[in-house]
Amino acid sequence: MTTDQFAFEKERGSALTDASASRENCVGACPLAKIPGDVWRHLFRRPFRKRHPLIFWTVAVVTALAAGLLFSFNDNGGELLNDGERIALVTVRGPIMDVSEALQWIHDIERRLNVKGVLVRVDSPGGGAAASQELYSALAGLAESRPVAVSMGAVAASGGLMISMAGNRVFASPSTVTGSIGVRMDIPQLQGLFDKIGIGQQTLVTAPYKNAGSYLRELTSEEKSYFEGVLADMHTQFTDIVAQGRHMPREQVAQLANGKIFTGREAKQIGLVDELGGQDSAHRWLALQTGVPFERNLLTCKKKTFWLNDKLKAWFGLDIDGAAAGDWRTPVFLYQF
Repeated sequence: MTTDQFAFEKERGSALTDASASRENCVGACPLAKIPGDVWRHLFRRPFRKRHPLIFWTVAVVTALAAGLLFSFNDNGGELLNDGERIALVTVRGPIMDVSEALQWIHDIERRLNVKGVLVRVDSPGGGAAASQELYSALAGLAESRPVAVSMGAVAASGGLMISMAGNRVFASPSTVTGSIGVRMDIPQLQGLFDKIGIGQQTLVTAPYKNAGSYLRELTSEEKSYFEGVLADMHTQFTDIVAQGRHMPREQVAQLANGKIFTGREAKQIGLVDELGGQDSAHRWLALQTGVPFERNLLTCKKKTFWLNDKLKAWFGLDIDGAAAGDWRTPVFLYQF
């Protein structure tokens, strides 16, 4: 080795020694340098979903489907996520026009094995004849499989009374307004207004009674007799429903079916209700019949409503949905006080 080579190797060794010393000083000064290398490898390795995508997404999809299935069973019957035996609440409030949502809730209750009783809260002056009868039939069918108690609110008259007849036990406050057993028919009359503003309508028909009840003219004597016959049949149906629901002779109900209203106290005296009391009284009766504790919350329907419609119903008895669904030009048959 020449003198130049020896000097080069000596200088190189000195540099390596200095670098090693620098690394040691850095290791001593940096806390992260004390973390073992296998820990760093674990932290920065590829996530599980990228290393095993098939397993990851299979488990994710199965978990999501299972959660949805469990939620569905719990929402539609509680078979899998059983939250205990319950008493369900069916609320009938305001004019009875569109009953599709109430009917859907009643059908849901029928499928719920954990619902042992049903409390029906009625606060309605009645409404459409067919709608009232349809709701009564659905509740009467429900009463065949479990006890149904009815709590009358401020008003449960006409169609509201008809619905109440589905209950095994009917409760009313002393000042509840009920009764009004009868049916009426409203025919809008606009011919005077249309004559003043110069509007008219001509209608061609293929049968003599096809245009009976037109809003552009008064009824003829034949048409009046015709509609009175229809009303009489509906009145008979109403009377039969009350007689069946209250287990009263039809002749006795016929004497009450004159359209008069009664207070809750009067209704108890004549047999239209069983007990005087509010919603809690009806609830307690159901608790005794079913064994479901009174303290347990009632199972209620999650109802989506438009807030303005609720306010108009509460303040003025107006129903936007019912008005929108109907046709003001068509005669309306009503079980309504």
